Amino acid sequence: RPMRRGGTVLGGLGRRLAVMSRRHMSTPVPFVKHLAEKDIVNPFPGITFLENMINRKITARIGSNECIEPPSHPLSSVLTKELLDLCRLYPDPYCRSLRATLADMNGCLPSEILVDAGADSLISLCIRCRVSPGDVVVMTAGTYPTVKYFAEGAGAEVVEVPYAKDPASGHLSTDLEALAAAATERKAAVVYVANPDNPTGHVYPADALLKLRASLPMGATLILDEAYVDFAPEMAVGWRLPNTVQTRTMSKAYAMAGLRVGYWIAEEQWVAKADQLRTQYAVNSFSVHVAERLLADPGYSEALVGETVRLREELAGRLRGGGLN
Repeated sequence: RPMRRGGTVLGGLGRRLAVMSRRHMSTPVPFVKHLAEKDIVNPFPGITFLENMINRKITARIGSNECIEPPSHPLSSVLTKELLDLCRLYPDPYCRSLRATLADMNGCLPSEILVDAGADSLISLCIRCRVSPGDVVVMTAGTYPTVKYFAEGAGAEVVEVPYAKDPASGHLSTDLEALAAAATERKAAVVYVANPDNPTGHVYPADALLKLRASLPMGATLILDEAYVDFAPEMAVGWRLPNTVQTRTMSKAYAMAGLRVGYWIAEEQWVAKADQLRTQYAVNSFSVHVAERLLADPGYSEALVGETVRLREELAGRLRGGGLN
């Protein structure tokens, strides 16, 4: 399913690999045993869920045990009543309106979107869904270190593969072939790749990630961390790949790091199962409100990214002018 925004036009080989991958979309993901064997039901699905179920607005929220509207509020001079109510009332635990917005933006279904409190929470959630003590997680040595932190916390054995180094320029890049070889040899539960990479900044085109997915064992979950993909939108993978979770964030290109909003794009079975494990009220109403307002103005993010790139190039020029390379 091609993305409407931030996607890429696949070459012939990439398109064939995407089609080949989609033939396996019904392959069950090997979730951890206690998740795979049962469905966990959320006892508090939220007011929005109930309103959709009965097809009318709920005006008396007595059962929610929320605070009454204060007769006065110390923040009334800086926050509107609408925003104060967002702070007072419980949020939609599934962020349904934001999921719908993100799905429309990315050209996918809302059931293929999951929202959580930033990309870190999403990566941690993915590992909790897939990793049992003793399982292997394969990643690049020196890439985003929080992944190793989460994996070791889940009892995983972390196998780190060195960066590939260009002999001419000395530039480092994620060694996709070495990651696939290690994942196959060690029967990895999870393979982590950041694209663009953090901290090297190296970025692969979508076709290279499609090749990686095709070379991995079907049982190995690929976490494709696209936290910085807004700075290289032409490289984004625009197709749902089997057993693959693409994580995105609104911290970088939307200046929302303090409000903690991220999302992933994945097969419906991934979203459905992760929703059974995710902390339901992790994303607050105020953050969702801000995210939706910013997404409604695409020019905001485009201008922010453009200015960031301009300053990056200016800094690089000054560093080179000072003798650094």
